[in-house]
Parts: sequence; structure tokens; C-alpha cells
Amino acid sequence: MDLWDLAKLMGRRWYLMAPMIILTLAATSWALLTIKPDYTSTGQIMLIPPADRTPLTPAELQSTNTWVEVGEDIMAKALSISLNTTQTHKEIEGEGFSTTFEVAAEDRSSILTVTATATTPEAAQATVQRLEKQITREVEEMQARYKPKAGRAISTQVLDGGDTIEVVSSKVKRAAVVIIGVGLLLTAAVTIVGDNILRRRARNQRRRQQGEDHEPDGDVISDSDRHQPSGRANGADAVAKQDETAVINLGRIKSTVASGNNHGGNGNSGNAAGPGLTVAYRQAEAASDDDRRGVETDDATIILPMGNTPWAGREGRDKDAEARGR
Repeated sequence: MDLWDLAKLMGRRWYLMAPMIILTLAATSWALLTIKPDYTSTGQIMLIPPADRTPLTPAELQSTNTWVEVGEDIMAKALSISLNTTQTHKEIEGEGFSTTFEVAAEDRSSILTVTATATTPEAAQATVQRLEKQITREVEEMQARYKPKAGRAISTQVLDGGDTIEVVSSKVKRAAVVIIGVGLLLTAAVTIVGDNILRRRARNQRRRQQGEDHEPDGDVISDSDRHQPSGRANGADAVAKQDETAVINLGRIKSTVASGNNHGGNGNSGNAAGPGLTVAYRQAEAASDDDRRGVETDDATIILPMGNTPWAGREGRDKDAEARGR
């Protein structure tokens, strides 16, 4: 089934599709109202080169500040690596700040960009300010081993304390997309399954109606006047005689079916053809719309073998088998 067939099926079974679409829209609206967006705060801090540019004395040359030699941009890159470690994330989380943050340093730039995301604008801005303080502290600790004099060390300057705040609705959009996608899949599944069930019910109903239409108004053959005498004659084994009479209603033909198992061996009279079924029928009165006006009714008698007929008793079937064996 391609998309076009699915679309036609949904259009035909719109009463199955409509409730699922309404349920999907309701769930999406609920998600948009209950799921709150996140807030992202962005701050920037700059590494400032040493203010004192005078030549170094021989004593200072013995303990040169290596970070001043490599430059502020390399130091900024080192700080970004240090602050993005798992240990720093655990430390920030332990103090109650958001763990969704990132410290990035541009190539050949001494400016560090700090980005933090939280559920409220205040929490995001507080996380940025906490990271900027950590950057300042680590800059001082990284140069402390060289014991630089005042003005001979790299310092920091905050350019943006996290005042730039943006609303991030990606979480809400993801939830809406997931709900809509699942809702559409469920809508298609319910429509297909419901269509199969309705088709199966319709087929079963048609079969039942066709069976009722083909069912006759009455019994084709109704048994009546069944008599089965039993006994012994002249001390010899006598075979039970079975007389059966049935009336067959075949539209405008009224027939009488009579059967008898007569055996000439015991002196009883019977049909010349032996055990059999005698059918005597007479044409019913002509209907008012019959074209055969003035024609007499037809009478006839038919003798049928009894061996395999439902009116034959066990004795009749045995005799018929013996006759075939001869």
C-alpha cells in the first residue's frame, strides 16, 4: 500500500481517522502548554596581555612567565579545554548550577565565549557568571608558579556577564514532532485495522444473507407414517418389513414416495423388481397463469432401487449388496 492508497483509505474511513487526529492535536496542544522552553545565556571574557612592557631584568629572565611567551590565544585555548572536562561539570553541578554549558575559544583569539542553558533566565545567567569567575581564578593559578610581578602577568576582563539571553524552544519542538509522528502512525494503524475488521464483518454478513436466501421454505422430504413391524413367520427368520411414505414438494409437483422391502423367499408378495423405492407423483393443479389450459394432470410411478437410499433399512442395503455380488 503506497501513500496514495493510504490517503484514499483514510478519506473513505474518515470516521476512524478523525478521532485519532483530534487526539493527536489535543496531545500536541497539551505538550506546547505544559513543556516549558529553556533559556540560554551567553557571556564573553577576554584575556588581557601584561600591562608592563619594559624589558625583563636578569632575575626575571630566570623565571620567565611561559604563558606570556606563548601568548594569550594559546592560553585561552588551554582554558577552554580545562573548563569542558567532566571534573569541572561535576564541580559546577555540586554548587547547584546548570551543567549544560560550554566554553569556546576562537582560533587566534584571546576571547572566551561562555554559553549556559537552564530552565530559567536567572539560572542560565548565574551559571555563566560562575564560569567567568572560574576562568579568572584559573588564569591566576596557571601563572602563579612563575611568580610574576604586578603588570607582568596575563589578566582577564569580563566583556559580557551573561546579559544576552535567548529562548530555546528546541525541546518543545522535539516533543511536538514526536507526538505528531506517533499520532500519525497510530492514525494509519487504527484506520487500516478498522478497515480490515469492517470488511470482514461485511463479508460475513453477505455470506449469512446469501445462506438465508438459498435456504428452502420447508423440508424437501418429510417422513410420515413410518411403520416397522418385526416378528418371525412359520418358525423361519423373517426380515423386518419397512414401509416408508414421504411427500416431496417440488414446486408445482406433488409426489408420494413409498418404499417396501419384500422378499419373495418367504412367500410374501412384492415388486417384480425386488426391493425398491416407488415414487408416485401427480402434477398439481395448474396455476392461474399456466398456459397449459385444458391439459389433464400427469400421473406416473417410478420404481427406484432401495440399497443406497436413505429410506432403505439395513436389510434392504444388505440385499442390494448381495444382488450386486451375484
